[in-house]
Amino acid sequence: MWVWLAAGGALMLVELMTANLLFASLAVSALAAGAAAGLGFDGVVQTIVFGIAAVVSLFFLRPIALKHLKKTRPDAATNTDALIGAFAFTMTSVSETGGQIKLAGEVWTAKTEGGSIAADQKVFVTAIRGATAIIKEA
Repeated sequence: MWVWLAAGGALMLVELMTANLLFASLAVSALAAGAAAGLGFDGVVQTIVFGIAAVVSLFFLRPIALKHLKKTRPDAATNTDALIGAFAFTMTSVSETGGQIKLAGEVWTAKTEGGSIAADQKVFVTAIRGATAIIKEA
């Protein structure tokens, strides 16, 4: 029994370093075999319990757990995508050739898609191209 528990603990330590749920699945299997040993079953039954638990956890439970672990919301905008649609204020006059805006508390280089927008105007970010915000009047 102690061998299975030690193996389960060692596998969990390896899992902490890899975080892909492979070794965690095997650790759970080792703990199941340890439980069989604790109930008095012989080595053959313990090995069979380990094998069955490994197959179940690796092929059925691990994919479900990975799906939930790596779940991302497709509607959650991040990085510069989160700034598209945001409002900003022009710090200088902004034209097709450039200018500056205050966006999310930071100074950004900005351009318009056409025309010019005076300083101190509320604007709307339509796109981010590199480190330049593309804006239009709000």
